[in-house]
Amino acid sequence: MDAPLPAVRVSRRGEERLRNGHLWVFGDDLREVPPGLPPGQWVAVSSRSGEFLGTAMCNLSSRIALRLVSRGAVSPSKAFLGERVGQALRRREEAGLGGLNALRLVYSEGDHLPGLVVDRFGALLSVQILTAGMELLRREVVEVLAEALSPRLLYERSEGGARRLEGLAERKGVLGGDGPPRETVVLDGCRFLVDVETGPKTGFFLDQRENRRIVRDLAGERSVLDGFCSTGAFGIYALAGGATSVLAVDISGEAVAAAAENAARNGFGDRWEGRKGNLFHVLRELSEGGRTFDLVILDPPSFTKSREGREGAMRGYRDINRLGLSLLAPGGILATSSCTQLVDMAKWNEALRDAAADARADMHVLARGGQSPDHPVLLGMPETDYLKFAVLRKRGT
Repeated sequence: MDAPLPAVRVSRRGEERLRNGHLWVFGDDLREVPPGLPPGQWVAVSSRSGEFLGTAMCNLSSRIALRLVSRGAVSPSKAFLGERVGQALRRREEAGLGGLNALRLVYSEGDHLPGLVVDRFGALLSVQILTAGMELLRREVVEVLAEALSPRLLYERSEGGARRLEGLAERKGVLGGDGPPRETVVLDGCRFLVDVETGPKTGFFLDQRENRRIVRDLAGERSVLDGFCSTGAFGIYALAGGATSVLAVDISGEAVAAAAENAARNGFGDRWEGRKGNLFHVLRELSEGGRTFDLVILDPPSFTKSREGREGAMRGYRDINRLGLSLLAPGGILATSSCTQLVDMAKWNEALRDAAADARADMHVLARGGQSPDHPVLLGMPETDYLKFAVLRKRGT
């Protein structure tokens, strides 16, 4: 029989957050905590009055002190993890996504598994373990994924600021299986070589899939600038939709090279130009040179990782969109996005309006989008609804 979990009580504010559907409680809202809890300890959470509220991972060294795992009583075990992973897989099947060979299978809090991210690229699984509570289940994670999905290779990309904030060292390498850490995948008829060892984040950005389709359908006979191109997906979708040319820009030379290879892989090498550089600088140079485009795509990285950096992020969004608009021909289209969860939709729209005003451009909204459904959103947790996407047309003279 499992030993009872340590008990933690939360403040009224912490209780209200949990009752309203959120999964996080911050350190300031803990009221009674047993001494000596190690990072990642699973605990039973109760209100000030002692009413049971659920089971959570606790990390007192993190700003997010509690991450709720269940509103019931559960224990950290292979059986629990297997059940949750099974639910996540069924959720994708029910959404009609199960047949895709490139797909996010587990999305952290969105699948009630805080700190676990699993992406499938063909027969390869790319895994991130980002919280101390999930780190305690490392062996079980590997076993459950191997048994449920029989991948050729399990590769770990547990890197970045989220892991550091949990007090965890970064980890990268093979978790199981064998063979090269690369796999060719097909998305909407476009072919991409995904390298989970050297590629961005888990190897490839899957959350923009539906937004790339929007761009593809608008790209016919247009010259395209693909800003922050990464491995080239937006630009390649645009060429698949009939774009006449793509200039793809990224600060990473490795990304520019990978994007060019993907363009050639799809037979688009003759319409593809890659450039390494800081996009802010490149856009200014292009504008000063009088160059214009019919479609400008901006997919910037997160401009801030903390609340303190939100004003800087707003300036970044205003500046990059103003520069993008300055390169648009009359009647041209701007497809722009934000993946910064700390800047909400209202604030991002404000940045877009300011950018349009600075560029003296009247813009019509053609479409809006968000993350693909393999990144499920929790209604009570706005942080899971992080990706914002808008398509705007520049009014002609």
